[in-house]
Amino acid sequence: MTLFVGVPLIINKRVGDSVELLAGLETGHFKSLVWKFMGKDIAEFNSEVVYSPGSQFEGRLKMNAEKYSLTVRELTLQDSGDFLLTGEGDKSQIGSKTITLKVHEPISKVVIQTDIKLLANHSCTVRLVCNVSCYPNLTYTWERDNEIYRDAQQIHFSLSPAERNISVNCNASNLVSWKTAFATVKCRNDTTTPEGPQSLYQNVL
Repeated sequence: MTLFVGVPLIINKRVGDSVELLAGLETGHFKSLVWKFMGKDIAEFNSEVVYSPGSQFEGRLKMNAEKYSLTVRELTLQDSGDFLLTGEGDKSQIGSKTITLKVHEPISKVVIQTDIKLLANHSCTVRLVCNVSCYPNLTYTWERDNEIYRDAQQIHFSLSPAERNISVNCNASNLVSWKTAFATVKCRNDTTTPEGPQSLYQNVL
């Protein structure tokens, strides 16, 4: 009688979500089963379900007494880590199963910061920065007309006053969410630069 053992399982969720951690047990009788988080007991089944007092999950856990799965509600970033299920069968210890949970902050806002500098030759350099409400583990994709730029938070290019308005969008994504911002940029030769290039900033939601 063993737990199903295979490739370590990784689950990605967003802050505020719920997650059910499946036991994946073969049928049989178990004297006790224990769910641990980062090495500490958080829930145990031994004829009935008992939750460890004082854990960070207090009031947010639900262990199924038939399937032995563990549901965690109202996830926080601090809930990221390894959950281990282990226990004891009729005759011996059973194998263990580890589930790695990664909780991510969903992207709530994306803003394009546009920095246009008029040069002495009356052309412009353009720097666009994709500013996002949360920063870890983000992927960026820019689209400028039909050109695609990947894996860069900012892009640079040149324009002349004769060129039309340029439409640009930035898509920022992580493993649980994505959002897109749009901007229109143009080089204007009527910008005064008394002491050198002048930066024109605009934030576009």
